[in-house]
Amino acid sequence: MKKILYILVLACLSFGTSCRRGPQVIPEKTLREIMRDALVSQAILHVDRAGKPNQLPPDSMDIHTAVLARYGYTIDDFRYTIRELSMRKSNPMANILGQVAEDIKISRQAAEQRYREVLRVDSIAQARTADTVWRSDTVVRGRLEGYRFAYADTRGGQDSLVPAGTYRLVFDYSTGGHARSYTKSVRTKRTTRSGQTIETTLWLPPARDTTGYEGEIRVGGETRSLEVIFGESVRRDLPPDTCYLTRLRLVHILPTAEARAALQRQITGFPDNIEAYYDEIYYDTLGRSGGTDAGRTVPPRIGR
Repeated sequence: MKKILYILVLACLSFGTSCRRGPQVIPEKTLREIMRDALVSQAILHVDRAGKPNQLPPDSMDIHTAVLARYGYTIDDFRYTIRELSMRKSNPMANILGQVAEDIKISRQAAEQRYREVLRVDSIAQARTADTVWRSDTVVRGRLEGYRFAYADTRGGQDSLVPAGTYRLVFDYSTGGHARSYTKSVRTKRTTRSGQTIETTLWLPPARDTTGYEGEIRVGGETRSLEVIFGESVRRDLPPDTCYLTRLRLVHILPTAEARAALQRQITGFPDNIEAYYDEIYYDTLGRSGGTDAGRTVPPRIGR
């Protein structure tokens, strides 16, 4: 009986000691992972805040507390561990910090490689899904002043509308051997439904030989028409330039998310939302077979 009481007393003492325990030392490997995750999380939050000037900066203490909680530790454990490691004669903190920097470097290299792959896929998707909405092979010789064209999509109905997105203006041109800088221009004019006009001027660099040109035009929503106007500044004391212009193209570039979805449909033949596609087929089949008649319930598709 005394032996049993002795065991119970020891168990109670152990339980009480564990409930009142102080900060615990975090293993060096785990501390390295915690510091890496906290630094990466803080960097991501700072980048995300770049486009939100009115948002307060993230508190590093909150970030460390959240990361520590994921590993089962507290901020007191973190402070205690740092103090204990710094008091050692070997001072392992320098090695830990070096390892954290190496981990972040490896992660950055992997992220950059992944980012290049995503950019490559996105460029392929946008190139494969690009739509040439306006073209002309007319050859213009002499002055560029006054040459213009307008674009508006009327396929959806009588009301003209320019789909929002990025448009690439492409053409071949030359300005002659004695052309000067900032004398040839391309002016884009976007008119909204409310009548507001937004203009942008692009300057053509001098080109003695025929060369290709590409420029981007960004169009917002509710744009009624897009007009491209070529301009030229002429000096009376100099002979006029002999310009050449041909192979004009206006290409609509889809946003990356839409381009990826369109490319997936082209390659696989399926829509980007496979779940909704099969749900529609499933319920449509049940409806045709009488599965949705009165008194009959529609069984779930999942697991069938």
